[in-house]
Amino acid sequence: MRKTLVAAATIAVTCGLLAVAFQGLEAGEKTQRPAPEHGSAYDILDDALRAMAMTRNDLSFRTDYAETVDSFRLTVVDSLMLRPLDTEPYVLELAKELSEAATLDALVASAARAVDLTTRPAVKGVPFDDPMDVLLSGIREASALVDSAFAGLSQEERAFLAEHAMVLLEEEEFDPDKPIDVRDRETALEEELGDRLLAVAPRVDYEALAEAGASLARAIEEALPLLRSWDARRLLAEPPPDYDGVASGDVLLVLESDMGALVVGGPGPTLYEGECVVSVDLGGDDLYTGIATRCGPTRRASITIDMGGDDRYLTGDCSAGAGFMGAGILVDIDGDDVYAAGSFSQGSGLFGDGVLDDRSGDDTYLGDTCTQGSGAFGIGMLRDSSGNDSYEAALFSQAFGFTGGLGAVLDVSGNDTYFAGGRYTDEIRYFDHYLSLSQGFGYGWRPDASGGVAILADGSGNDVYVSDIFGQGSSYWFAVGGLVDSRGNDQYVSYQYAQGAGTHLTVAALVDLEGDDNYVSKGVSQGCGHDLAIGILHDLAGDDNYTCHDLSQGAGNANGIGMIADDAGDDAYSVRNPANTNGYGNYRRDYGSVGIQLDGSGADSYSGRGADGEWWAGSDHGIGVDRNENEEEVSSE
Repeated sequence: MRKTLVAAATIAVTCGLLAVAFQGLEAGEKTQRPAPEHGSAYDILDDALRAMAMTRNDLSFRTDYAETVDSFRLTVVDSLMLRPLDTEPYVLELAKELSEAATLDALVASAARAVDLTTRPAVKGVPFDDPMDVLLSGIREASALVDSAFAGLSQEERAFLAEHAMVLLEEEEFDPDKPIDVRDRETALEEELGDRLLAVAPRVDYEALAEAGASLARAIEEALPLLRSWDARRLLAEPPPDYDGVASGDVLLVLESDMGALVVGGPGPTLYEGECVVSVDLGGDDLYTGIATRCGPTRRASITIDMGGDDRYLTGDCSAGAGFMGAGILVDIDGDDVYAAGSFSQGSGLFGDGVLDDRSGDDTYLGDTCTQGSGAFGIGMLRDSSGNDSYEAALFSQAFGFTGGLGAVLDVSGNDTYFAGGRYTDEIRYFDHYLSLSQGFGYGWRPDASGGVAILADGSGNDVYVSDIFGQGSSYWFAVGGLVDSRGNDQYVSYQYAQGAGTHLTVAALVDLEGDDNYVSKGVSQGCGHDLAIGILHDLAGDDNYTCHDLSQGAGNANGIGMIADDAGDDAYSVRNPANTNGYGNYRRDYGSVGIQLDGSGADSYSGRGADGEWWAGSDHGIGVDRNENEEEVSSE
């Protein structure tokens, strides 16, 4: 999809010159909800706006700039475009709701609501005493729901999705020797396939797909208490099963059902290498390879539960908690685990629902594209409840929300590292940098389809986030991007379009609640809104350092809104180009862009525009305010 998206990104909006940059709402509808009551930076927002003869209600975007509102436009996107200052409260609320979900089915239900879908409430009471019966029942229900989700498509259309949906989101490494005419033919073909996919996609029943994921989640939650008290000795007393290459090692049971094989591994090491619709392992250091954890068009649902041990999941595409035209959930209860897969894996939903739920241990996640919490026309989530974890992927990963999708990474605790990029060259801008589009990145298919919702929520620990082009609580084209880090001394490193950056009719926020943090980027970052978009970076506490080159640290460009706010701490703001940073807004399309920098308290230093305890104006619609704790409120004059 690389060429398709890059080509689309160069297409101008065809509705003509944008007439209004900031459109007030009708009386009675224009009040934006208050900013979070976190600290002193937001306390002076209204004063800063009054200094520019504005109020919060002047910060708004129209949503009708595209020729038509596509069928994938989410309710929350339209709402936040009209009330962009609601972006941060929304991102915080969504991160909290997903992170505090008590059960898997509650987690799926919350994710579904974020993309305008509903799932039915769980019914109390388990109809089966045997956990395998519970899980098989969930597989049957989910499979039936998946069938109904695609019932409105012809056999040819279903085959088209199965063959091309992944191809359109995959990337190709840059080949400088490829002739231009070959590139042009490939681009034209991808655009044709993209048009066909967008013609088919609206007729999929996404509510049924969400319910399929919820039914698997309910089955797992019902089965887990039974598994913890399951008498495995009864299985050990039975004759060895005939597993015929499905699994080897400590295998207790293999059952053939109308839905596929069900495998139970014992407390020792087990190798899972064959096709199974349900695998339950009771302990041991296990190895999963091949199609053991895979979900795709030929297998509409799959469940993997591993109760303990240091396990290795060395799988390919569409595996380890993936839903490609289906639903798949992997739950690992305990152990230091390694997950290494290709693309569309490790909590990835592509026309389906995929969840990876790792509940303890120091874990390693390795993947390529659309992995580690990626939702495209579906829901993809990775939840890790504890441990010092490492995440590495190339593209569209680590909380990526594409059209019709929600992507989330929920890491509860531990010192974690996130790396995204390093493989696919950003040849449209730089030959020495790589695309990331990860780490809380919402993305739309410009100009034809609005984007989805992405949220990366990290609860605690000293974390390191590294991306390159596009990432870290940012978004593009009618989407929502968010990164929330609650505690710890964190490092944020990126190059461009990152750290609370909204580009092209979209909303995004990076919120760090506590810790001594470092932010490093080149440009269009650190609270930057570009082209009728809002980007917010809000750090609530700690002694923080911000380093950038240009168009960052509260920069609005091309009728965008950029805001950086730091509530407390002794902070340092370093810039290379003071002309378009530190609260900067420019004039475009006969209207202004807005850039705001707010610092609430502490002894702060600035290498560019700005000074401790001062107000300054970067342009007609750019302002900076550094208010010390003992400073009296400045008159709006």
